[in-house]
Amino acid sequence: MLQSSNPTAQQSQRWIIEALLELMEITEYDKINVSEICRKADLDRRTFYRNFDSKKDVLEEHINHLGNEYINTFKMLENPNSYTASRYFFEFWSRHLNFINNIKKCGLSDFAFLQFQKFAKEHRELLIGDDVQKLPAEYVYAYRIGGFWNIMMTWAEDKARLSPDDIALIISQI
Repeated sequence: MLQSSNPTAQQSQRWIIEALLELMEITEYDKINVSEICRKADLDRRTFYRNFDSKKDVLEEHINHLGNEYINTFKMLENPNSYTASRYFFEFWSRHLNFINNIKKCGLSDFAFLQFQKFAKEHRELLIGDDVQKLPAEYVYAYRIGGFWNIMMTWAEDKARLSPDDIALIISQI
């Protein structure tokens, strides 16, 4: 994606992302094309390609935006422990359940997981605390990132029947 400080370009990028997300609600991802995204965003194809290389690029940008939003607010937690960090994680994602379910419905879980994993690697401190400092970090990380992802997907599929607090209690006891 083109990084721009131009407000018009930033607005176009938001419209394109919103258009793709709206289309994913009603259409299979593989059947959505750039022309449809542009029509929905009320922009032309040149504008799309000035900002993004592909529709996957659009999706990747949205996932990165969510990750940055999560990190910025996570940093405001005072002395997070396993329970508070887990609760916050699920409180955050409860606001994005529709996106999670659309990712799964569109067969993009693996793609989203790779983006999630890439992002989480940049912020390992979220997943590797003092409790496991003597263990090989790459295994602790792999276990925790996979666990959080799978719990999140199961929770979303279950229509978030359990509250973020309930999920945090489960995770803190595992």
